[in-house]
Amino acid sequence: MISAAEVLFIEDDDLDRQLVLEVLALRGRGSVHVTEAHSFHEGLVHLQSRRFDLILLDTRLPEISALSALRSVSEIAPDSPILPHNPFITTQLRQAARLRGPFDVAVRGDLNPLWNAVNSLLALESGQRRSA
Repeated sequence: MISAAEVLFIEDDDLDRQLVLEVLALRGRGSVHVTEAHSFHEGLVHLQSRRFDLILLDTRLPEISALSALRSVSEIAPDSPILPHNPFITTQLRQAARLRGPFDVAVRGDLNPLWNAVNSLLALESGQRRSA
């Protein structure tokens, strides 16, 4: 039996977090285990304690800028794909994410593309784990 993909979801907004969690639960059908972080600091604590197959990162967190958050997460978890989850994306953030490696961008409120991006990145991650 294949184990569930481990996803860290860093999101401070309760409604946004609940919507995405429902999509991951319904579409993932048990194939995705989500660890929630309600703040960037809480997310860092989780990242320092274990590895995740995917990191969903809110880029509108009150305690840190989007670029700083992306850089910090990249330093702590260099092998985990990061999926920025945001209401919009700047050119600078898109370029920083591209330098980081394989990624996609999920626009808040657009749940089908969010699931497609999550599914694609988890498939990529799964393939890399098998070939290692």
